Amino acid sequence: MASRERLFIGMSDGAAGAAVEAVLASVRSRRERMKLAELHHVSRPLTPGLHEELRALWSVSPRVPGGPRAVGERLAALDRDVGATFAEAAGALLREAGVAATDVTAIGCSGWRAAICPPLGGGGALLELGSCARIATGTGIATVGGFAGGDLAAGGVGGPVTSWPVWRMFRHARLSRAIVHLGGLAAIVFVASDASPADVVAFETGPGTILLDALARRLLGRPTDADGAAAARGRACPTLLNELLAREHFHRAWPKLACPADWAEPFLPRLEVLADKHGCRGDDLLATAAELTARTVAEAVLAQTERPHEVVLCGAGAANIHLAGRIRTLLSPSSTYTSQRYGLSLRGLDAACWAMLAAARVDGFAAHCPSATGASAAVVLGSLAPGAPAR
Repeated sequence: MASRERLFIGMSDGAAGAAVEAVLASVRSRRERMKLAELHHVSRPLTPGLHEELRALWSVSPRVPGGPRAVGERLAALDRDVGATFAEAAGALLREAGVAATDVTAIGCSGWRAAICPPLGGGGALLELGSCARIATGTGIATVGGFAGGDLAAGGVGGPVTSWPVWRMFRHARLSRAIVHLGGLAAIVFVASDASPADVVAFETGPGTILLDALARRLLGRPTDADGAAAARGRACPTLLNELLAREHFHRAWPKLACPADWAEPFLPRLEVLADKHGCRGDDLLATAAELTARTVAEAVLAQTERPHEVVLCGAGAANIHLAGRIRTLLSPSSTYTSQRYGLSLRGLDAACWAMLAAARVDGFAAHCPSATGASAAVVLGSLAPGAPAR
């Protein structure tokens, strides 16, 4: 290994929160000259029980039996269990890659987003589950988390804090690029040609696959509409689509984050009422949900200062043939690729970003795009839980 090359692990919740995506990456150089190369990627599904408990948080009533103590105990247990799951994913990654934990400098972890409160007066709040101390103890590797909390403390909305590593990986002297992450929620990072970090625009456009997956569970009895086959059979309902496009989130100025609960199971009863009003059912409802994601992503990209030369799709939703095809059509004549073209696995790009942010935290470097998140200044993001001493 070259003397300036260090190994980092990045981990994120993937597939609309149903899995842990873990990436082993090498990082060369430091600070604003960092370069990342993905070495290995694994995807580890959450156990059905844990995933169900986590999704239930989006619809939990504050008046649950047992009161505030029961809520606190539940969150503490889930924080422990998610942290243990992340630690297991890191162990599996190292075993598959044939790398010793002692060779890894640090882990960067996003945590599982349980709730978000948008800034109102005194600022926003964000709850992410996944104890970094448990990950560090379980792996013996120093672990960095709480990146979004650092952005919030600096006056930002809590993200997308991955905009700096995306800028570092995709900035080009002549080409403008829009990187579209199709996770449970959809997010864009727009990197103009020869952009500086201050030029980056990033925000969550709204639902990615979270609504599609909730509908697949309800209508198809499956966790997802594989390849978008059912949505492709249907026809989007224009009147229902227009009503959905009128929701407040789509008309807020960026920077902004979306709330998972606004598009998951708690939203389905309201959606079904709207769908019945417009006579939209079955595959047509899935087609309308897919069109909502595609249309809001495309409109967000086209609202930037220029049409990008390249659109880069990543995340689990990029494997949905119907959804990716609609985005490609709506953004033509821009060239649309997946992150695999750039040496980054489809579901691993987000995790790779957390690896780069962990490297920045170890170095004490502010890898932060405050203009993209609304923060008052660039700050060093993340809190470090020691495992083995960082190198």
